[in-house]
Amino acid sequence: MEEKEIKIKNQIIELQNQIIEWDKHYYDFDNPVVTDEIYDTAYNKLKAYENQYSYLFSQEELEKSPTNRINAHVAKIFKKIHHSEPMLSLNKTYTIDEIEKFMQNIAKITNNFSFFIEPKIDGLSIAIKYKNGRLFQAITRGNGEIGEDVTSNILQIKNIPKRIDYKKNLEVRGEIFLPIDEFNQINKKLITQNKPILANPRNAASGTIRQLNPEIVKERNLSSFLYYIVSAAEHNIHTMEEAFNFLNKLGFNTSSQAKKVSNLEAIKKYIDDFKNIKKDLNYETDGIVIKLNEMKLYDQLGSTSKFPHWAIAFKYEPDIAITTLKDIFITIGRTGVVTYNASLEEVELSGTKVTFATLNNFEFIKNLNINIGDEVYIKKSGEIIPCVIGVANKKNQAAFEPFEKCPYCQEKIFFNETKLEQFCLNENCPEIKIRKLIHFTSKEALDINSLGEKNIIFLNKLGFIEKIEDIYNLKNHKDKLIALQGFGEVSINKIIASIEESKEKSLEKFIFGFSIPLVGQKAAKFIASKLLKLENVLNFDFGIFATFHDFGEKITSALITWFNKKENLQLINNLLAMNINPQYQNTIKTNILQDISFVITGTLSKPRSHFEKIILDNGGQVFSSISSNIKYLLAGEKAGSKLQKAKKSNVTIINEDEFNQLIKSI
Repeated sequence: MEEKEIKIKNQIIELQNQIIEWDKHYYDFDNPVVTDEIYDTAYNKLKAYENQYSYLFSQEELEKSPTNRINAHVAKIFKKIHHSEPMLSLNKTYTIDEIEKFMQNIAKITNNFSFFIEPKIDGLSIAIKYKNGRLFQAITRGNGEIGEDVTSNILQIKNIPKRIDYKKNLEVRGEIFLPIDEFNQINKKLITQNKPILANPRNAASGTIRQLNPEIVKERNLSSFLYYIVSAAEHNIHTMEEAFNFLNKLGFNTSSQAKKVSNLEAIKKYIDDFKNIKKDLNYETDGIVIKLNEMKLYDQLGSTSKFPHWAIAFKYEPDIAITTLKDIFITIGRTGVVTYNASLEEVELSGTKVTFATLNNFEFIKNLNINIGDEVYIKKSGEIIPCVIGVANKKNQAAFEPFEKCPYCQEKIFFNETKLEQFCLNENCPEIKIRKLIHFTSKEALDINSLGEKNIIFLNKLGFIEKIEDIYNLKNHKDKLIALQGFGEVSINKIIASIEESKEKSLEKFIFGFSIPLVGQKAAKFIASKLLKLENVLNFDFGIFATFHDFGEKITSALITWFNKKENLQLINNLLAMNINPQYQNTIKTNILQDISFVITGTLSKPRSHFEKIILDNGGQVFSSISSNIKYLLAGEKAGSKLQKAKKSNVTIINEDEFNQLIKSI
């Protein structure tokens, strides 16, 4: 073997070992250390190398590669169970060409075939067995041959039937996942408890299933999709479509996005359509699974030790790029929170030139083990904000240290109790003041759109705007403003007119615009409905909010603290002195729903905001969580955990038709 070939082989072995290590964290620890995009990029690179340089390896060496086997071990804390038949993974593709090859392979043995396609769920694979109509065992995939008995935990998942109307022995397989709304609720709760938040729904689901305490599993409100029946022919089932209908009939949760298709064009259309559909789903998915519908052909097509040949997973091409991390810097938000950012060598991503990306917080940098000088992976987060997601080539072996001072005021910055976030606590920090001014004029607050962020920063530097009151005094400096370069009489008149219009905005816009900690738009509206006028804050008992649902002690305390501060009272008095005394503008058209509280969940025929508006316009209240104080739960399809909570709390559950009838009948 030549020196060049030895070097290439060593590089391939290094990449194999890297993926084996990632597999260990994914399968054994249920704690992936890299994103799917990074894993898939490296995995595809390894496959290409192994194909090109297969002659450098023995057959035995290639068979041990992570591209040909599931690298997982079974944990010792759960009982080991051998699967009745191997629980394989799926071969992945990113191209239509590979799907065509998949179809051509099937066409070699038959011309009469179709496909059953459904979303690829990013969860934890599970096998569930029933005897005499009762669930008696549930096993994780493990290494495909041996899994872990997690029956006691699976019994806590509400939408997995504990009993079915079918007496034959039955084994079904599918995915356990954590709905996105439940994931967000759990993290909100963890934040209030000053505990570390969960990384993502997939990790959360996997970690939950491996809990030794089933009560924790019950609290997490996991969900499931079942899609496969082992030894289906024994149950007189011969196609995937029949299996899907059979599972539905027995009460198993199945994907509403699953469908039968007959040709490549239909598959391509599904792929194009689903790319947009998946953005609105309440679970994480990064592609689709394409299965041969006719099960009688499965044995003829066979499988490798890792993948069956009768199914393939299409994944949307990971939109990531590799570039050099030139520098790390921090910015400060209106609440004082510190955000870490990356300065990058220019790289093209999704058709745009990228030179900056977010790094979230110091904990994020620490977990990724990145530092200045490293080559990093970046991707678009939510199709908008570029984000660093991992290290591609470690160049700087030193550990990055957290910033200790605010770059804007030079005061020390502090970690919060969870050690996850840092804050600048200097209320006189010039950047915090600027960010609060920008927020006050934003669309969501006073909507002084002609002023804008750049103008506020510019006018702040010149001393015209240093606090909220100064915005309303700009008209007194009109001549000086017109003389400024880049301005003119027309633009200044437009700015002043927009400012004057804002004086007539409803009280909740001002309350939200004041940047009171923990007070969002919804809370601001409710507070305004009780205050009625801005002048009333001077003699108002904010302690009453502790008794209201969706508020609690933290928000109430934040209100009391904010309205008791000397500088904030001065702001209120200054606004009142300028005859700015906004009132709560009641948008209620009728009082037919007065004192009636609702929670909305699930998929309805129109956006949730449509129903919220109807309720609020008729005097009702809309809350985000179920409690005994809620009168109605308006539930659409896939209602999730709130439906179960409503039943336990004796909350009346109504569908969309019943809601419409309720409005008409009151």
